[in-house]
Amino acid sequence: MKYLNINKAVKKITALSLICAVTVISCNRDLLDKKPLDAISEDAVFNDPTFLQNYVYNIYNGIKPPWSPGSGGYEALTDVAVSQPETHDRAAGIREYITGIITPDNITDLTNLWDEEYGYIRKANIFFEKVETSDIDVAKLDPMKGEVHFLRAWMYFELMRTYGGVPIITKSFKLDEESFDTPRNTYEECVAFVLSECDEAISLLDGVPVNEGKISKNAALALKARMLLYAASPLNNPSNDKSKWQAAEVATKAVIDAGYALHATTADLFIKPLKNDETIFGKSFTPATRIPDWGYNYDYWPSGFDARQRLMPTQTFVNMFQMANGEYPYLADGITVNPASGYDPQKPNDNRDPRYYTSILYPGAGPVFIQDGSKTTHRVYEYWEDANPNPDNAPPYTNPNKVDPENGQTLFDFGRDSKTYWVKGLTPFHWRVQTGYTFRRLLDFDGPRASYDFNYNQVTVFMRLTEFYLNYAEIQIALENEPLAREYLNKIRQREATNMPDITSTGADLVRDYRNERAIELQLEDQRFFDLMRWKAAPGNIDIPIRGLTSVKMDWAGAQAGDLLGKLTYTYGVIPEAEVRAPWKGDHYYLFPIPNDEIKKSNGALVQNPGY
Repeated sequence: MKYLNINKAVKKITALSLICAVTVISCNRDLLDKKPLDAISEDAVFNDPTFLQNYVYNIYNGIKPPWSPGSGGYEALTDVAVSQPETHDRAAGIREYITGIITPDNITDLTNLWDEEYGYIRKANIFFEKVETSDIDVAKLDPMKGEVHFLRAWMYFELMRTYGGVPIITKSFKLDEESFDTPRNTYEECVAFVLSECDEAISLLDGVPVNEGKISKNAALALKARMLLYAASPLNNPSNDKSKWQAAEVATKAVIDAGYALHATTADLFIKPLKNDETIFGKSFTPATRIPDWGYNYDYWPSGFDARQRLMPTQTFVNMFQMANGEYPYLADGITVNPASGYDPQKPNDNRDPRYYTSILYPGAGPVFIQDGSKTTHRVYEYWEDANPNPDNAPPYTNPNKVDPENGQTLFDFGRDSKTYWVKGLTPFHWRVQTGYTFRRLLDFDGPRASYDFNYNQVTVFMRLTEFYLNYAEIQIALENEPLAREYLNKIRQREATNMPDITSTGADLVRDYRNERAIELQLEDQRFFDLMRWKAAPGNIDIPIRGLTSVKMDWAGAQAGDLLGKLTYTYGVIPEAEVRAPWKGDHYYLFPIPNDEIKKSNGALVQNPGY
């Protein structure tokens, strides 16, 4: 297996091969500023607390970022989002998955997780081998041991939710090993290992002060609870063993009782500084350590802002946001308007769940401040065409606003995010796949469209209290305690800035409400795809057509000078340019195939997942 390969020309491990790029804490304790220590001996690294802590920080990089693969995580494989393939780093892998042709030979087009995680697991194993003889004081060494136990547990958890049972490797392999071939452990054995690693971390980190961005006892409690939820879920608990749900209940309640509280607003959780009242484990970034390339702004902003717009919300996701009265805008089919909701498809943005406005950029949303050199302006998202175009959309135009007052840019009857704006050569981009919406949650409107040097305000939240309220609700549904499930769901909906009506449903309706709430709250947090997998709920959520706004027209008749909007008319339907999704392939598709290269390297010790 690739993670066992070591440089045969180097028998003595140098600090460079041990550390590669070392992570240090900056003045605000960001954990990803890297500093090479290639002049330091191996003995010095493992016997000096500062050097060793830097080695541990490097292992933090084994925590898969939520935007991997590409910059959009796995959301593009679900009903929540669709990718723009011309700009997406993993477009080939996404296409292969949703069209039902993912195989052991092409899985690396989508993810290199096996190789990446086992590489960091090897670093963790080296750590434990070397510190057995370390001279570092136990008071300094034990917390680092706790961090690495957590990190090894985290990486195994990632492997398990992707591939199922995997080989448990707890030592580094040496050049004179008789065999590097290790078979897979069962899923249950892997669960027991992750839980034991979490328990070690909990013990070693007990009483250690919590520093922003660092692994803590509470983070280990949370990972343990998350592991037990996955172990109890239908994919991994086909007999619905209630004792597994009860174990998850106890662990989750321990997280809930750890002293956290819901932050007043959801949107603030994803901007600096980390909101440690709710965030259990997260990190912020420096210009050198953020999302690859330009950053979230360039990857998520609409193409009319001269950006890549790699990931867009689907109409299915937009419809998950209820009306302010607690009713869904559409019935479960996603097409028929719910007559009890008061929803008007021609006024789709009126009276919605407050989270809608902080999550979605829709036509007319804003204004927002766009920093882009000479194009810098303060404007709404102008995704509309002229409702009454002249031939070739030529002037004269009826828009009473002829000039953008912020930058003197000429305005037209069609918007600056429209296809016509691009056709006329007024913007360099209008990507093929468009749903009419853009995610808003992770955008930084205080920062420029794209800059390698700007210190953007986004943070990544790996675990927060809301997830464990949701987990607890799911557990109570499984244990047939619906009143307690509703209580925890309604705690989330009663957040100060949300203040949505209580959920009162039962049975299948409660399950729908729960899963809907979870999708909204945990959007872009690397949860939705794996939730659908562990629930075995892919049919109807992954293999569905991508819907969105197929047409948005603006009629400026009656608009007065200074009006940002005239009358918008919306048409909804399937987005024909989006990748056509194949019918769900079957239960084997709930796990990814192990890369064939790894099977071959194991000399047959690794057994492929069924169905591949």
